[in-house]
Amino acid sequence: MKCFVWSPFLYASETWTLNKNTEKRKEAMEMWIYRRMQRISWKEKVTNKKDLESVGLQRPELLLTIQRRKMKYYGHLRRHDSIQKRILEGKIDGRRGRGRRRQTCLGNIQETSQMKMCEVCETALDRRRWRTVTAHLEDGMAPS
Repeated sequence: MKCFVWSPFLYASETWTLNKNTEKRKEAMEMWIYRRMQRISWKEKVTNKKDLESVGLQRPELLLTIQRRKMKYYGHLRRHDSIQKRILEGKIDGRRGRGRRRQTCLGNIQETSQMKMCEVCETALDRRRWRTVTAHLEDGMAPS
């Protein structure tokens, strides 16, 4: 599954902007794949927890993989001067449009790391500290 399904699915996932709806859909897709692998019908009323246990997992790991990739990519961009960094951190002159602001990639990184944006920028410059932040994503808390 990881070879034939996840590889093409995760292509360029470092650049995605995730919201609650897309996270929910990606988790549902992952659970659907696990059920298809085990030939479990939706009529059998098997809970996600039991389905994950039968696969040998504690929790779905697709979203965690995406978040980890995003964090690693942001750390890489932050440490190097490139056009991608300028685009990611750039500001557009002019007036803001009406309505709610769209979610941004930087907003996702700030939410994932559970740190203020100034702390995120500073931490990403130090590779060793940034690796500990990305390693502790599965714990649900970022180290200070």
